[in-house]
Amino acid sequence: MKIVENGGVCTPLGFSSAAVVADIKGNGSGKLDLAVLTSEIPCEVAAVFTKNRVKAAPIIAAMDQLKKVSRFSGIIVNSGNANACTGKQGIEDYKTITNSFAQKFGHPADTFLMSSTGVIGVRLPVDKILKSFDELIDKIDDEDDEFTRAIMTTDTKPKKLAVLVETSKGVYVIGAAAKGAGMIAPSMATMLSFITTDVSIEKDKMQDILSKVVEKSFNSITVDGDMSTNDSVFLFSNGLSGIVLTNDEEIKQFEEALLYICRYLAKEIVLDGEGATKLVHITVKNAKSSEDAKTCAFKIANSPLVKTMFFGSDPNWGRLMASIGASLIDINPDTIDIYFNDLKYVENSSLIDPSLEKNVHNIMLQNEYEIVIDLKLGKGASSVMTCDFSYDYVKINADYRS
Repeated sequence: MKIVENGGVCTPLGFSSAAVVADIKGNGSGKLDLAVLTSEIPCEVAAVFTKNRVKAAPIIAAMDQLKKVSRFSGIIVNSGNANACTGKQGIEDYKTITNSFAQKFGHPADTFLMSSTGVIGVRLPVDKILKSFDELIDKIDDEDDEFTRAIMTTDTKPKKLAVLVETSKGVYVIGAAAKGAGMIAPSMATMLSFITTDVSIEKDKMQDILSKVVEKSFNSITVDGDMSTNDSVFLFSNGLSGIVLTNDEEIKQFEEALLYICRYLAKEIVLDGEGATKLVHITVKNAKSSEDAKTCAFKIANSPLVKTMFFGSDPNWGRLMASIGASLIDINPDTIDIYFNDLKYVENSSLIDPSLEKNVHNIMLQNEYEIVIDLKLGKGASSVMTCDFSYDYVKINADYRS
C-alpha cells in the first residue's frame, strides 16, 4: 500500500467533483458551500449513519434510497445548513434537489444522494441551490481540493487521503475526504466522510467491511461527547480498475487499506477539534471485555474535567480514577494502574511517588501522548482518541450561528 501525494476522492479512476459558492447560510461569506462528487459509471454504495434518534432529513431519505436503488451516480453535499429537524418538508427538499440535479446532469431520478452539515432547524434554501447547478456542472473535473473545502464548517483545514493498493490482479486506489471538528462523539457525529474506490467488491461484503472499519476508526474518537443528527460515511465503488476482489486475502487487504484511511481521517478530525491543542490516546486494557474497555475509555475521553486537565497539562490522576469508576463497568477500585506513555504513575490505585509529577507534566506538555489504564481483570482492550478543551472551544461554539 502506498500513499498517493495530494490524493483524495477523485484519485480513483472515474471520479470527479466540483464546488461553488451558493451562500447557503445567507451571510455572504463567499465560502464554497455546495459540492458534488460523481462517478463516470454508476456505483455500488455502502453507508454508515449516526445512531442519534433525531436524524436529519438527508439521512432518512438516503437510508430509504439505499434500500430501493442498486447503483448511484454520485452525491451532492452542502455545508452551512444541516436540513435537520425540518420535518417532511426537509425530505421533500432533499428529493427536489437530488432529482433536479440528476435530470439536469442527464441521469435517472433517485441516482444521486445528498448529505448536509451545518445549522440545525433551518430549511435548505432550495432556490439558491437549484440556481447553482449550471455553474456546478460546468466546473466538474478530476480535482477534489474545492470539494474537500466546501464540506467544511468549523474545520480549520481540509482532510483527505488516497492510497494505492497493489495486488496480483493489478492496482486499485481508495480515496477519501472528511469534515469534522466539533460535536464528535461515539457513533460518529457532525462529521461527514466520503470514500471512493475503483475496485469492485460484492455490496454486502463492502457494507460489512465499512461497518467494521467505522467502529475501529470514526467510532473510536471524541471531541466533546455530543452526538449530532447528520453524521454519515459513504463508500462508493465503481469497479473501473477492472479488479474484482473475491478471495479472503484480497478482501482482508482491502479492509486494511480502508482502515488505514479512516483512522488517518479520524485522527485528523481530533487534531482539528474546535480549539484543540492536544491529541490524547486513551487506552484501557485488561478489562473484563472489550466493550467494558471502550465504555471506560470513552467515559474518560469525554469528561470535561479530564479534558481541561489535558489543556492545563495537570497530572491530576484523581480525575482519571473518578471517570473510571463513573463508567460503571466492573473494576476492582484497589488494583488499577495508570501510565502516561511508558511511565507508570499510579500502581494499585495509589500514586507511586510524588516526585514523578514533573515527569508526567512534561509528557502532558507534548502535542500528542497516551494514557494507559490497566484494570487487571481480563483481556478486553480498547483505545480512543480525544483532545483537550481550551478557551477557544467555548468561543467557537458560543456564536456558531452568527
